[in-house]
Amino acid sequence: METQAGSNLNTGGELEHVAQAAQDSLTDDMVARFAATATGAMDIIDRVNRTGLADAIPALAQLVQNGDLERITHLARLVGSAQDAMTDDMVGRLSQTLSNGLDLLDQVGRAGFERAIPSISRLIADGDLDRIVQLARLVCSAQDAMTDDMVGRLAETIGDGLSLLDRLNRAGVGQLISALEQMNTSGALERIAAILPSLMGRLERLNTMLEALEHSAETLSKETPASGGIGGAWRLLANRENQEVMRFLFGIGRELRSTIVQKK
Repeated sequence: METQAGSNLNTGGELEHVAQAAQDSLTDDMVARFAATATGAMDIIDRVNRTGLADAIPALAQLVQNGDLERITHLARLVGSAQDAMTDDMVGRLSQTLSNGLDLLDQVGRAGFERAIPSISRLIADGDLDRIVQLARLVCSAQDAMTDDMVGRLAETIGDGLSLLDRLNRAGVGQLISALEQMNTSGALERIAAILPSLMGRLERLNTMLEALEHSAETLSKETPASGGIGGAWRLLANRENQEVMRFLFGIGRELRSTIVQKK
């Protein structure tokens, strides 16, 4: 017991000597800094206690164990480096870009663009979107290749075409189309197409006959009138060419008569 008491007295004396030495070595400046540090530490501990940061210690421990805290630190360093490298002009452009992007997203949301996503997906799956892009490129290439003169002629052609369509519409081409539809439904159009080649040949022969009549009328108008009488008729019938003409007319008459009799 005496030995233990003596040991405690020796330890207390040593601590007293250490405290005395520390007090002797501390200056007023060191004491002030130590007091400020202690005050700041107590303030931090008080804030941690009031904000409930102690509840986050298990999560922080898990972040440390998984290495996620180090990754967060690297990410923070990367963001900090990016902030240091960015100028005011870059920050302004980035802010403008973000603002435009948010405005675009807002317009897309208000326009109901999400309803068009299935249709766009089908276009992509069927390859139609690629065809549309190629068609747009073709149109752009045509626009780049067209000169002012070509554009003027194209506009004039389109204007003439629209004017022609308007005239056809006012002239009743719609009724003609309806009549053609009815003829196609009834089969009359097919029959007309079948007899059209022979009809064209007959029209050519009819045209030849009309030209012959016209030429004959002109020739007779220039000749002297017939003298009349049996002698004139005899001379007319004695001509071989006139006899062939009469045979031709008689043949036409017989064909017409037989056709009329058959219809009756």
